[in-house]
Amino acid sequence: MPTIRESIIQRLESMTSLPSLSRTVQQVQEQLSRGEDSLSGAATIGAIIEKDLGLSAKVLKIANSVFYSGRFGRIGDVKQAVARLGIEEVGRICTTVGSMQLFKETSGLIDIKDFWKHSVGVAIVMRYLSQRVDMNKSKAHNAYVAGLFHDVGIMVLDGFFTEIYKKVREAGKSNQMMLYKLEREVLGIDHGQIGAMLLLRWRLPEELCDAVAWHHAPDECPEEFRHMAQLIHVANFACSALGIAEPGDEIIQTASDGAWHDLNLDSSDLNKIAEEVEEGIAQSGVFVSLSL
Repeated sequence: MPTIRESIIQRLESMTSLPSLSRTVQQVQEQLSRGEDSLSGAATIGAIIEKDLGLSAKVLKIANSVFYSGRFGRIGDVKQAVARLGIEEVGRICTTVGSMQLFKETSGLIDIKDFWKHSVGVAIVMRYLSQRVDMNKSKAHNAYVAGLFHDVGIMVLDGFFTEIYKKVREAGKSNQMMLYKLEREVLGIDHGQIGAMLLLRWRLPEELCDAVAWHHAPDECPEEFRHMAQLIHVANFACSALGIAEPGDEIIQTASDGAWHDLNLDSSDLNKIAEEVEEGIAQSGVFVSLSL
């Protein structure tokens, strides 16, 4: 008889009902992965987004929100948004909004707004950390996406393994143990590993998928991809410690000494990371209110 872990993996590998990234988001990802920052690249991304009327309307709503409008003035169309905000920022908005459309509801075990506030917050801290460690544009975009999707396995467990996952969440209410450790104890697998399986189905870069799989235990990640896993780990810890924790996890995440050491981060970075978390909270609130 298969273990719970084996049953979950077998079901995930055979399921056809798992959500998929929209073609628009996929095309935007492909464009951004090239690291192109030119007029032709801007025009291409603008044209891709404009073909998706629903998504482009939400992108414009966010581009004209209080978060952006004070700096850029009223934006009339997607091409103007790209011109004023830049390819990377509009790409991030598009990716974030498109991702939120995949998971808009939960079984009731998880607060969907809290989930996305945490996820967007981590993604924004990842944007800072990628600059801090001097990543190139393509890898920096992957870092943002990795932060955005680092907990997507929670939504898979909630939506497709609801009854067994309910036992995990209930155990968490009375057991002072971090959520991912409870998942491993009860299920034999954690949400990072499950999320990575979904991201592989979406054909996202292997580095991104492995980093998501090991973000709670970055020192165990294969050395080739450990750097990205450590970045997610630090961003996740910062958001947890500063007010936007993983939904349902009452225990503040611990920080890996190895991650801080390997990324060459020290106490002087904490204030800047705290500022990024504050910005993440503000921006995620805008994204959630205008996207869900």
